[in-house]
Amino acid sequence: MLIAQLKKETNIAEYIIYMWQIEDIIRSYKFDLDRIDQEVVAKYPQPLEVKVKIKEWYAELIEMMIEEGIQQTGHLSYINADIMGLGILHQTLLTTIQDKEYKALYDDAKVHIAALMQKSDGKYINEIEACLNGLYGLLLLRLKGMNISEGTKASMASISALLAHMVVQYNNMKTGKLNLTDVMNN
Repeated sequence: MLIAQLKKETNIAEYIIYMWQIEDIIRSYKFDLDRIDQEVVAKYPQPLEVKVKIKEWYAELIEMMIEEGIQQTGHLSYINADIMGLGILHQTLLTTIQDKEYKALYDDAKVHIAALMQKSDGKYINEIEACLNGLYGLLLLRLKGMNISEGTKASMASISALLAHMVVQYNNMKTGKLNLTDVMNN
């Protein structure tokens, strides 16, 4: 909960990936709140009152996941809404705003994004979800200690650079600093 709040405020891409990880943790514990409390929440270096709030947060997530029917696969609807919003920002940066740096980063990553989209067989909401899913897959490989090819590292580096720039522009948008005329003249 604390990490999610911080990530949502500072890096929307990391927030989404973190929330996907939380969804997978909940699934791995078979939606058993008591086990999550004993084996996950108890390990947080926080005072008891904060741990109680974290447990309540997990309980709310469990309830939402069950209500939304995503016990096996899928993501919470509010996370998908964030992804859709990022997809709109992605298109806006490429077209309306014509952010040259973003366009160059996109051109570098485009072939890798297309490969991810093709592998998904149409399951992704948009290109940004494909990017995020690729980075989440990389995270899982690293957590499992698996060998990662140089090609995968290079493709994920280009996608990561694209998302990093988008996050900056997203934060600028949130604070009212994304000025259309300034960016269009870049």
